[in-house]
Amino acid sequence: MAARSQLRRVIEALRSLGINAVLELERRDPQYRAVCSVVGKHGESIGARLAMLNAVISYRLTGRGEEHWEFFGKFFTQLEIHDVCRDFLRYLDASPYLRIGLDGRRKRVLKICNYAPNLEDLGATLRQLSSLLGAGSEQKTIVFAVKILNYVYMCSRGVDRVLPFDIPIPVDYRVAHLTWCAGLIDLPPREAMRRYEVVQRIWDEVAREAGIPPLHIDTLLWLAGRAVLYGENIHGVPEGVIALFQWRRDCKPLLK
Repeated sequence: MAARSQLRRVIEALRSLGINAVLELERRDPQYRAVCSVVGKHGESIGARLAMLNAVISYRLTGRGEEHWEFFGKFFTQLEIHDVCRDFLRYLDASPYLRIGLDGRRKRVLKICNYAPNLEDLGATLRQLSSLLGAGSEQKTIVFAVKILNYVYMCSRGVDRVLPFDIPIPVDYRVAHLTWCAGLIDLPPREAMRRYEVVQRIWDEVAREAGIPPLHIDTLLWLAGRAVLYGENIHGVPEGVIALFQWRRDCKPLLK
């Protein structure tokens, strides 16, 4: 569990940053840019289905998440869509980032590729995706899909929209690692991924006290993670935010 002094430090820093600054950072997110390019090419309805499908198979990548989403954006802006299910399976076979566990990914795609997500009610979409995939509604790729669908909404309609506080943060390796680097957990990052509820509870408390919903904190951690873990602040994350996640002296950049 987080040391209270470290927890307060993170809460106060994020409260000072504020939700508007995080929404501004989201526009620099490679995921946001890729989603916007696909929505611009194919429209809201098709773009939402494609983005949702990519979100639910965004695990165990054979490269960095930024490059995975950039490939998605380029692939679908160069392709005319005739059948979402068939065309997405073509993408699945073509992507160099999705080589591991292809059969499992195909099964996930086929379960939901005909589903049209409700962009107006993302809570309902979360429940429906959970049911269709037979997975818990707090599961990493399902809550991540909600975040990505909010990007679709914002890109398509040209507005900012703040997500609900009751949808938890998706705990991938980058989020688990930065939570550990900030001194909020003593669990090693890979164990923290397995015990993701612990990480979600910490960020839920931070979110409510700082006034920034967990899925927006996810963007902040994801962008800051490029600087903390790879030594590349390519997204212009404020140095004070990056410093929050360099509290542990043994939190070192990973090998590139």
